[in-house]
Amino acid sequence: MRRLLLPLLLVLGGLAFAQAGSGVTIEARVFDIARQLRCPICVSESVAASSSQIAVTMREEIQELVQAGLTDQEILASFTESYGDWVLLEPPRRGLHLLVWLLPAVVAVVGLIMLVGFMRRSVKAGSEDIEVNESDLKRLRQLMDEEQPGEQA
Repeated sequence: MRRLLLPLLLVLGGLAFAQAGSGVTIEARVFDIARQLRCPICVSESVAASSSQIAVTMREEIQELVQAGLTDQEILASFTESYGDWVLLEPPRRGLHLLVWLLPAVVAVVGLIMLVGFMRRSVKAGSEDIEVNESDLKRLRQLMDEEQPGEQA
């Protein structure tokens, strides 16, 4: 009897440990997916971070879908189908959302081109000789002499 009891206890303990480890894995996966979704009533807060009732319901739905064997992408697609692209905290890189991803890079490149152009014009203007006719030079010397009366002595 003891010979059967010990292996049976080991098998039951192993199953309980495996099931507990599986629960932790499922819970971690649920929160990983929930971190990618926006709470419908909270401002810029993920479903994982929100304590609203709808966020709790969404986490429960995610857990059901994980237990049903769906992949992360299938679960995210399911929520996107129900709520639209805005439910994703990171907008997809397609369609109008592509503009959100590309606009900062385009602005940076245009700004850099404008800065380089300005710098080139400044350097070019600084290296060119200035032509002054003799009458303007004489008038400038007179103005300078008038501003410094104490130094002429």
